[in-house]
Amino acid sequence: MSRLSVTISAPIILIGVLAIALNAYLSVGKLDRTLNELEQSRLHLILDDLRDNLETGLDLGLPLKSLGNAQAAIEREARQDGAIVGIRVLDADGAPVFSTGDPAHGAPLRAALSNNLGVAMGAIELRYARQADELSVAAYADQLARAAAWIAATGALLALAAIRFWMRRIGRTVDTIASTLDRKPPPPHPDPEAAILAGRARERADHALRELEQATRAMREASLQRERP
Repeated sequence: MSRLSVTISAPIILIGVLAIALNAYLSVGKLDRTLNELEQSRLHLILDDLRDNLETGLDLGLPLKSLGNAQAAIEREARQDGAIVGIRVLDADGAPVFSTGDPAHGAPLRAALSNNLGVAMGAIELRYARQADELSVAAYADQLARAAAWIAATGALLALAAIRFWMRRIGRTVDTIASTLDRKPPPPHPDPEAAILAGRARERADHALRELEQATRAMREASLQRERP
């Protein structure tokens, strides 16, 4: 390939690769946000179910520490969902009353506890890990990166082929025009349309030169006649 072809194709290929990479990056980010929102929505349902269960006892006037079903309820939810790292039931001062799992790690979700009079009685804190979602996102990102690499490579090859084809066609057109204007033998594969246009341009140029020569001769003759006595 000529230097001009490389100069033209390099920015086009670079812009295409950057566009594909940006699209892949945004797709991975969108998937990550979507999975996170779905995970939080699902865990909020679990948290709301636990809160309703505990607030049933609080509405009866029982203190938080006397809710005998609280420990069993949080242990049951923790066993049923592998994404849950730990669950704590906190009193109004923030001190843990019931807990299960490892509530010191993971992303937190919290729901306030209150009785039927609207008095704050504490809160439920659920912590979860996004390991499964992160693995899914990583696998998707790997597949997307492979696909993007193949698309970028194929697009680059097609761009190079197209630019090379057009550069050859432009070069053939230029050679045809130059040979026609210079009255030289045509190139191996001349461009018929360019040859016709160049021939018309050459005829007009020749006609203009002839008219210029005639005008020049007429002016010289007129000048000589004025100089004669």
